[in-house]
Amino acid sequence: METMMPVAPPQQKAGGLGRRLARLLRRKRSPSGAGMAYSVAGDEFDQSLDSSINSLSKLKLSGNLAAAYTLDAYFKNATEKKAAAAVPSPAPAMDAAKHAFVASLFAGVSAVKAAYAQLQLAQHPYDAEAIQAADAGLVAELTKLSDLKRRYTRDPVAAAKNAAALAAQADEQRHLLRTYEITARKLEAELRARDAEAERARAALADELRAADALEERVHPGSTLAALDDLHLSGLNATHFLTALRHAVKSVRSFSKAMLDAMRPAGWDPAAAAAAVHPGAALRHPGDAKFALESYVALKMFAGFHRRDFGLSALHDRGSHDRRRFFDEFLELKAAPAAAFLDTSSPRWGAFGEYLRDRYRSVVHERMETAFFGRPEPRAAVAAGAGAGAAFPQTAWFAEFAEMARRVWLLHCLFSAFDGDASIFQARAGSRFSEVYMESVGDVDGGEVTAPSPSGHLVVGFTVLPGFKVGRTVIQCRVYLSLPDPDRRP
Repeated sequence: METMMPVAPPQQKAGGLGRRLARLLRRKRSPSGAGMAYSVAGDEFDQSLDSSINSLSKLKLSGNLAAAYTLDAYFKNATEKKAAAAVPSPAPAMDAAKHAFVASLFAGVSAVKAAYAQLQLAQHPYDAEAIQAADAGLVAELTKLSDLKRRYTRDPVAAAKNAAALAAQADEQRHLLRTYEITARKLEAELRARDAEAERARAALADELRAADALEERVHPGSTLAALDDLHLSGLNATHFLTALRHAVKSVRSFSKAMLDAMRPAGWDPAAAAAAVHPGAALRHPGDAKFALESYVALKMFAGFHRRDFGLSALHDRGSHDRRRFFDEFLELKAAPAAAFLDTSSPRWGAFGEYLRDRYRSVVHERMETAFFGRPEPRAAVAAGAGAGAAFPQTAWFAEFAEMARRVWLLHCLFSAFDGDASIFQARAGSRFSEVYMESVGDVDGGEVTAPSPSGHLVVGFTVLPGFKVGRTVIQCRVYLSLPDPDRRP
């Protein structure tokens, strides 16, 4: 008897099933117009889908599980991707909450800084009530900052979500502005205190200067202007003029020394500079170049001294001033240093400012200023003029020059107050030395006197300081004596 073997069910080819699924997918991906076909032929679509599902079941049952598992994984992955795209990510919202929390933290720190600045302001000057109020405000801001930290430590997510970014940023800017206002008030208070301290120092300095002037007047009578404090026009005489002259000469000598000291670091040869100023005069010693520089400064400063307008066209209206006006100007100007009269916006001392500008440009050459300081800016500021609103340079060099100009201007005012009873003169180079009208700088400074020339007389190399004749009193000019030049006529 023949054994009957079970016949295996016919297997459906996977290729036909794949083609059927491909058709189904193409129909599903077709444009919206194809959707109408689905709605019309819905039964046909359902039958096709059922047939595909049945085929999948048969594949599973028949043992061709690889193809079935592959298709199941395909549909499962597609479904998961669609679900993941549909669910919104909470990351952007959480980032915004964190930013808002950080803004709140910075606002709290700014509030603490503002409260601490208020506490510092209340301590200087000391104010007990303001200190207590500021301390309470500081403690309150620290408490708020501590509460913020506690909430964040307990639940960071909730603390971040409860923060408002815009409000926190506004609070931070408000606290920063308050800090700046407090700092500005503190700086203003310090500035007022410094101004008061400077005013006290200026007053003390003025007292010391007056005491020093009085002491110097007692030791060296006539060397300062303290003796002219109670001067009246009716009692003006040659002694008063001599006192003012010594005061001016002292300043001329000081500035010429400053010029000489500036030449050496700049690489200038003082002897060569002296030869350029007085080319026909032979110096007896290399150190005598200081007399040539002093002569250069003095003759520039005293140029036009005999004229009431100093020979300046800008001061032509001073030619009509009387002696009383010159005397009053002398009394007013001698009471303060030159810095008090260098206000370019004030027309009161415009005449002195014009003289100062003209003489600075005449004495200090542009090449000299560039060699000394490396730049011609001070000269440019002086040459700008008061009409341009340019201020005078705030340097020690210009301050010393301005003081010298003030003293020469004072002497000129006093000279004009004599109303024609005073004159100025100087010795011509190569002229014979006269003990009546001249004074040798070698005799005065303790130097060696030049030996007489073969003709039996000394000659003038150059005038160091001009001389004056006030009434019947002759104030000798200071001259530098040198050997006569055989090619020069006496």
